Amino acid sequence: MTVPADNKRYVTGGRLIDGTGDAQRPLHWMELSGDRITDIEAGEGPGRPLPAGAVVAFDAAGKTVMPGLIDAHCHISYGVARGIEEQDLFGSAEYRSIRAMYHAQTVLQAGVTSCSDPGGGWYVAVAVRDAVKAGLFPGPRISAAARYLSTHAALTDYFPSWVGSPRSGVGVLTEGTSHMLNEVREQIKNGVDFIKIAASGESATLTPGGGSVPAFRAEELKVIVDEAHRLGRRVTAHARSGQSVEDCVDAGIDWIMHADFMDRRQADRLAASGIPCCPTLTFVANVAQWGHIAGCSQGRLDRFRRDLDLAVTNLDYAWRNGVQMMCGTDTGFAVTPYGEWHARELELFVDLLGMSPLQAITCATRNAAVTVDAANLGTLQKGKLADFLVVDGDPLADIRILQDKKRFSAIFQGGAPVDLTPQKPIHRWPWERSLQISERELFQSTVTQALAHP
Repeated sequence: MTVPADNKRYVTGGRLIDGTGDAQRPLHWMELSGDRITDIEAGEGPGRPLPAGAVVAFDAAGKTVMPGLIDAHCHISYGVARGIEEQDLFGSAEYRSIRAMYHAQTVLQAGVTSCSDPGGGWYVAVAVRDAVKAGLFPGPRISAAARYLSTHAALTDYFPSWVGSPRSGVGVLTEGTSHMLNEVREQIKNGVDFIKIAASGESATLTPGGGSVPAFRAEELKVIVDEAHRLGRRVTAHARSGQSVEDCVDAGIDWIMHADFMDRRQADRLAASGIPCCPTLTFVANVAQWGHIAGCSQGRLDRFRRDLDLAVTNLDYAWRNGVQMMCGTDTGFAVTPYGEWHARELELFVDLLGMSPLQAITCATRNAAVTVDAANLGTLQKGKLADFLVVDGDPLADIRILQDKKRFSAIFQGGAPVDLTPQKPIHRWPWERSLQISERELFQSTVTQALAHP
């Protein structure tokens, strides 16, 4: 819903977390005009009175007003995939796009007013981004990448060589720098906001004992980044290997995904570069801690538990020594369904990395806005877009309440209230094959029930 630019209205009362990292403070009123915040009166003391005749859009007394969450790692095209084959091979581009629009509304209703889609099938994320912008469907504001640039050593070249990289898959094989350059140009021609590189690989044939290897040479990464920057686009990378993190830093990449296998020297280099990191612990933690509920194999459970322990050790050091962290979840798999776990990354930052709830909220708002539109999103300040949540309770006292959609008294996007009517469950077709990652979706309700009745 679009709000006229001259329609001033006010959110009054409650407590304000503005997303800047500053302490929570009483909110007297926040003025909205059109889709923007045009004034805020907050702090101790009586404050300025409301203008005469002010229209109160929402009375937030006793509640918390905070920026909408930004999920810096949400694959809108994946369709709650239970396995790689389901993710890459089944479902037409047309069906995936329609299904993704349905899921986009679910994401928005979970308090995620913006998200970054770091790669997926076809140009689904680009289409969904444009449909939301055009007002065709409700959904978060989206910054969109397309297929991950890959090599034979990369994460997304997982099928046997006799199968190759299908056009429907989330990875595109780029053989040589000329192919890499051409793929960057083609994706930009087709409307991506940024380029995604599969800069490391975790194939069992490459790393039989676990771990990660660099998938591109340092000079290849630099060619990709330089060309994207020349054409006015940014670049991110899936980079778990410590060497791939270093190579991405040298290439001048804009932000890094994961970085969980880097050592302390590499973390110090990342901190010094100022390049932010999106660890995406939610996917790993959901499998490691609850994957048995969703039917994950014992081998996968064991590997993810080892990976989570290592990630906590490395990332704890990294953020305490200056690496800027962002919240992202790898939503799109059956173990991370849309609308379910977007706020769990904040809880993991608090419980596993030792952040305060306020620090974690800053990672999910101001910091994560870098991946979408930092100039207009992420904080509740004069001139910013009016994307915010009204939360029943205090997330600084219990960060987990942000995972409870019933706690959202209201969600505003662009100054307009979001329809919070739950959607009906989506139907699965027989051709949506269940293969590797899990057999069932990992909903909060199933986890709660399983923990209560082991």
